[in-house]
Amino acid sequence: MTDSGAYGATNPGATTPGAHPGSGTGMLTPAQWCEHNSWQLPNGVLFSAEAVANNPALKPADYRSALDIAEMLNGADGKKPTPEQVRMIEAGRPAPTLVIAGAGSGKTATMVDRVIWLVDNGFVRPEEVLGVTFTRKAATELRSRMRAGLNTLRRSRRVAPTDEELREGVADPTVLTYHSYANNLVKEYGLRLGVEQDAQMLGDAQKWQLAAQIVQYWEGELPLDKDGVPVSAATMINQMLQLSDECAEHLVEPQQVIDFCTEQLAAYAAVPEPRRETKTEKDIQKVQRLLRNRRVYARMAMSYARVKARMQVLDFGDLMRFAARIAEADPAIREGERARFKVVLLDEFQDTSHAQMSLFSSIYGADEAAGIPAHPVMAVGDPKQSIYGFRGASDGQMFSFYRHFPTEHVRPLFLSIAWRNDISVLNAANHVAEKLKEVSEWVRAADGDITAAQVPDLRPRCALVGEPGSPAFEQAAAGMVGRVDLTYHDSDREEAVAIAERIAAMRAQAVREYERAYAAHRSGDGSVRPRLKMPEIAVLARVHGQLDPIRVECERLGIPVQQVGLGGLLSQPEVVDLVSALRVLADPNRSDALARLLTGARWRLGAADMLALGDWAQSLVRERERALREQMALRMLAEAEDADDAAAINLQAEHLRAAQERLDETLKGAVEDSSGYASLIEAVENLPQDGADGEPLYGEQYRGRRFSPAALERLRAFAEQMRVLRAGLSEDLGTLLYEIERTMLLDIELAVRPGTDPLGSRANLDAFHEVAAAYGMSAPRINAMIYAGSDGVSAEESDPGARRFLLSSGGVSYVMGFLAWLERADDEEKGLALGTVEPDPNAVQLMTMHAAKGLEWDHVLLPGLCGSATGGQTPNLWQMSASTALPWPLRGDREYLPSILETPEEITAFEKAKELEDYLGEHKDDAAEHAGMEDRRLMYVAMTRARNLLAMSAYRWKSAAMLPLPVQPFWEELMEMLFKSLFDMGTPTVDAPSARFEETMDTPWAAPQLVGMGLSYTMPNPADKRKKVHLNHVRRWAEQLAESKYRLAEPVTLVHGTVVDPSNLPPAPDEAALLEDLELYPVDADELTPEQAEARANARATYAEQVQRYAWALVEVMAPALAQDWQQAAPSVRARTVAENCTRLNLPVPEWIIEATEREKWREAQPPQPGFSPTVAAALPIEVRGQFAQKNYEDRNPNLGAVLTAMWPFDPLERPVIWRWASDDALNRGTEAVLRRGQHEHLEREIAINSSSRREAVERAALAVELAVGAGDEGAESEGTPYGGTEFGAAGESTSYTAPAVSTAHGESAIPESLRQQAVDWEREADLLLLMMGQTDPVLSDQLPGHLSASTFIRLREDPQGTVHQLMRPVPQRPSRAATIGTAVHALIEEHFGVAPSADPLEAPDAEDTVGADLPGSAASTSAAPADPSESADLQEQDEFTFEDAFEESESELEASVQRLWERFATSEWGSDEWKDRIWAVEYPVETHIEGVSLRGRIDAVFRTEDEDGERWVLVDWKSGSRPKMATMQSRRFQLGLYRIAFSRIMGVDPERISTVFVYLGGKGVAEVWDHQIRGGLPTEAQLAKVIREARKG
Repeated sequence: MTDSGAYGATNPGATTPGAHPGSGTGMLTPAQWCEHNSWQLPNGVLFSAEAVANNPALKPADYRSALDIAEMLNGADGKKPTPEQVRMIEAGRPAPTLVIAGAGSGKTATMVDRVIWLVDNGFVRPEEVLGVTFTRKAATELRSRMRAGLNTLRRSRRVAPTDEELREGVADPTVLTYHSYANNLVKEYGLRLGVEQDAQMLGDAQKWQLAAQIVQYWEGELPLDKDGVPVSAATMINQMLQLSDECAEHLVEPQQVIDFCTEQLAAYAAVPEPRRETKTEKDIQKVQRLLRNRRVYARMAMSYARVKARMQVLDFGDLMRFAARIAEADPAIREGERARFKVVLLDEFQDTSHAQMSLFSSIYGADEAAGIPAHPVMAVGDPKQSIYGFRGASDGQMFSFYRHFPTEHVRPLFLSIAWRNDISVLNAANHVAEKLKEVSEWVRAADGDITAAQVPDLRPRCALVGEPGSPAFEQAAAGMVGRVDLTYHDSDREEAVAIAERIAAMRAQAVREYERAYAAHRSGDGSVRPRLKMPEIAVLARVHGQLDPIRVECERLGIPVQQVGLGGLLSQPEVVDLVSALRVLADPNRSDALARLLTGARWRLGAADMLALGDWAQSLVRERERALREQMALRMLAEAEDADDAAAINLQAEHLRAAQERLDETLKGAVEDSSGYASLIEAVENLPQDGADGEPLYGEQYRGRRFSPAALERLRAFAEQMRVLRAGLSEDLGTLLYEIERTMLLDIELAVRPGTDPLGSRANLDAFHEVAAAYGMSAPRINAMIYAGSDGVSAEESDPGARRFLLSSGGVSYVMGFLAWLERADDEEKGLALGTVEPDPNAVQLMTMHAAKGLEWDHVLLPGLCGSATGGQTPNLWQMSASTALPWPLRGDREYLPSILETPEEITAFEKAKELEDYLGEHKDDAAEHAGMEDRRLMYVAMTRARNLLAMSAYRWKSAAMLPLPVQPFWEELMEMLFKSLFDMGTPTVDAPSARFEETMDTPWAAPQLVGMGLSYTMPNPADKRKKVHLNHVRRWAEQLAESKYRLAEPVTLVHGTVVDPSNLPPAPDEAALLEDLELYPVDADELTPEQAEARANARATYAEQVQRYAWALVEVMAPALAQDWQQAAPSVRARTVAENCTRLNLPVPEWIIEATEREKWREAQPPQPGFSPTVAAALPIEVRGQFAQKNYEDRNPNLGAVLTAMWPFDPLERPVIWRWASDDALNRGTEAVLRRGQHEHLEREIAINSSSRREAVERAALAVELAVGAGDEGAESEGTPYGGTEFGAAGESTSYTAPAVSTAHGESAIPESLRQQAVDWEREADLLLLMMGQTDPVLSDQLPGHLSASTFIRLREDPQGTVHQLMRPVPQRPSRAATIGTAVHALIEEHFGVAPSADPLEAPDAEDTVGADLPGSAASTSAAPADPSESADLQEQDEFTFEDAFEESESELEASVQRLWERFATSEWGSDEWKDRIWAVEYPVETHIEGVSLRGRIDAVFRTEDEDGERWVLVDWKSGSRPKMATMQSRRFQLGLYRIAFSRIMGVDPERISTVFVYLGGKGVAEVWDHQIRGGLPTEAQLAKVIREARKG
């Protein structure tokens, strides 16, 4: 065999130079290339780039290297590829090649350069190149860049077009997504597996819709939870779909899962059970339960697959599974694909699944049996960026590449130069990724697999100019140091505020730099005129919930933000309008959708006209009912006349009576309230017609409201347009939507929306049109229907067990199917994704870390790096994880998973269940380690998005957390880099901070890099390793300062100029004064009187408090100063800086710092180590100081119990200032201080939300409008109403009013006539509103709120009109003395029973009504007031007080009243231990629905007793007044009735087993009124409903 690297070596099949590739008889196939280990030039000569590199004399005359091509494309001074990139571009052998390309290493550009190199040298034609990537966006970018480079070659005439290209156009490389490539295979060859070419793809919502029917019809075993109860239907659907998808991704059939679970269950059953039963579910029991559940889900998945096959629909999992089976089944397909594509490039290979690997290895891998070598496949990716494990990707795919694409030359290539990141960012990212190089014990990689340890770290781009440490390297590195910040905050709220303020400071700095540059340009320094360029900033978080408070704070500061990747398309106003129009067209029962359209900007109907439309709809229902009855009567009369005998007449009469009863049943309820099925849509289509006089004809029997002329005109126009649109329901869905959009003027409304770009405003509307188009592609199959059994097996419609499976809302119509699909998408796809808007370079980008893959910014902020690193979920083995669908032993990537007990033999080897339990417990950490690796890769991706600033932050207290949150492991690992400068300069790694934690805790001032952050550590508890302890240097430092009696009297200047200033410290504790106080008392404690002992203890406590306050103040002064001085020191002298600063502050220098200083001196004397760069070593994370308030280091969250308040009323142009008070007590004390003494300082509150003022912006906009209108035609009159809608008439009807024109002389006023006309209109409208206030209208059903409190319900019965008006216009009232006493007594009673009040998250205290609230002093709050005349007089007398005077009332009198009532309760039977033992709940919240209204309340006390018939309940309502008269009790009984009905419904208890009682503590003694003592008893549910109906009738 000849030397393949010799140019011109003898080759029997060689063609003449210049021959077209592939046209000569001697041209080789790609397989033969691989056999010869060489490429083939167009002249037929074999070529090896490696041989040419070793011997330049072998270089062909017309060959161009990668550097030559770069010079041609970019010019002689343009960008050149790096040596690593050259090796990738000129990968010498046509064999499978793996390229591991780090983040920002230019892999996409290098892939494009490789294609150009192959095409330019004639190895392949452009159309013979296949590029595969993951997203359509990435495919489009790769395709366009390849086309641009090839067009340059064509212009240089290096690539001559073929005859076919001359006829049909120039061919380009084929660039597809992985799923698109699989789809092409299935479309072309799917018939071999029974898949039709027109099989349609299912979206997530459609998959759910079909899977829900599988679960609905399921008749077999059901999956159970730990209590033996079947799991919810939603859980079944999700788990079944997840198992189906995972089976497809790993090429596993559901039957294999069934068989595997059955074998495992048999093996676990063979292990002896423990003798004792336990209350909790043991691991081994959980494993068996989940195995049984997986077996059920696998059976459901089989049924799901059968139904899909019969419907000829596919999901994405099916697509890849069928493509892999096609590739494996037929060698001809493999040969065809290889002949079509001679070179294959696989991008983002780290995110491929097992099915995708199997697909491409089956087609392009080696076939040893057939003697076919592997194809020239180049896979490019980065195992450190494999972050899509939840989508089926495997992080071990890249390492097993050469196992699937075997070749003799197993040598991966690397791209390790980071073009994006500065040095400090790279240092931090590489350090976090260091543990990814470790190979876990549970990894069972095959021999020959690449290991993670082989993957190099990213290197800075300055590495190209020289070796680290060389002058050229150091000079280049000095300009790209960058910055990494670690910031530790007290709480999540403070973190959000700090991030927003920092972003604002970054943007302000850019403005200042622009102003300086512009000033220099104006001064004539010859510089180019600068442009203002804001820094590109992104905030990346794990979930969107972390970004919401940051967005709010940025908006508060006026910072433009874009939050990317949010769902909620279907909730956008313009989309809701579009969908509402579709509902009106397709469904006559969607009156809610019609109401939205009619009251919107297009048709502008007022409330009076909408009420008139409702009345008209109900009148149509009654008219239809009347017509039906008349028809029935006429038919009965006609049949009676036609009958021959009496018997026939009686028989017909019986039938007619039966029909009449059925009609009555159908119309049941219409007499009382026909709104339930009165369609507004029908009413619009049947509006009253005009009579001869032009007035609308309503009919003689019509008693409802009448339309205004303007509203009737608009309704008729609307009805006409709906008729036109309804005629287009059969047309294309996209055409129909555009017609609706045009008719509703949505495009115009969006274009003129204030504050939006006319082009960008359509983003959500265009996104919805794309959704409709995607649905339309699958609509023909979606509306299909089949019959099958519950197991999916085919069945006839007439079969007893046949079930109907369909993918629409019943197949009613095309549009109805689309609307049903939207409803499901709203639930399952988070309302569909919002429309994509082009990124605003001026806006801050907010997105998740996953969405940031492939992007980059100048500054990146990573908030919330505390708490669980796995998103709050505890990782577990597959056997004990309900979220794991497919057992790991069946996965294709099982070698890289911590899978144990894979075979029955391994399970049965255990002789005792206890041993098996222990074995499972020992390996749980393996699962946590595996999940931690995925999270570590995600953090690496997020960190490498930053170019020059990476700001990472965490916080100690989450808003509602009871314990401080620990920082994530990455945070502690970055702290290692700070220790590195003290201990092991130049070495790759050191011990974690926790390894030296004890040393630093003894002398925290010697670790300023830790103390300056105020970090809390979570450590294993030495006493109980199952628990954690929270430690920190700050508290320890304060304790040591207090114990040592440290004092700082004079300012101290540290080594690098930082000053420790004691001027703001509190006075130092005076120990001498304490000793003087103690000398006043006898030394012997037995000789002290009680008063002396108390005074002595108080003196000691005061001194201890002073000591603690002074120590904490010292820490707050010293810690940030030491940290700042430490940061300013060079890494090579930081240990000496710490030692010297400790000496200057008179603090002990620990031994380990002294050792570190000696090492620093020794290193200075040593010659520089090869490859060591001082600049790189100095690029360490820079700490930002934390907060050191003592409250934040307590064991309890200081933010718990905080209360938010806002002053009311407030100026709507100023918005309220929201205050946060430390507690309820702080709020009470502060309120008293403000109202009683006028003190506004030293209150326990802080500003929580300080909304920005709108006044300036509104005034500026008003001035602009006035100037713009004044510049126009001052004589033009205003058209229509001020708000463009119908106005309210005097009687509640819509009227049209035209005010007389008001003329002014020219120059008399600057206000144009049109504005004067509007002012007159507004005055007229105000007069009409005032007139309406003076009238009493009937109470309408929709004037009642959706929620009523119990006390409001009682008032509603007594005075419906007054109660409703009070609810609609609530007015604050003075606090009631009786309410104050009642509240205090209730609190004492609750404390007596020792039961915490029941919390109801749906109910806000004292604000139960939707429209109005029971304000202090209102009728609701005084409902518990006694009816005693004397107390009523007290209340009337109180009305003479002012609000401030209320605080002047004698507190002793109030306390005496409260104490008197409490003593009555305590000495009564209710205060006895017998009732105390029976207490079940206090302040128990209840809610029930009656007549469409939610009635809410709180039962003061609930007791549980027993009698001979079982359990019995007693509901008690404490009253602080005296027993009222029986007439008043008739109203009060409704409260007890409501409580009994609501409690009965909640607890499922028979109402007869519930007793209720009022207990009155006022008057002369304790009085009880039981329910059976009240005349008439408690009201029934029908009586409660009657109260609401009568209130609605007015």
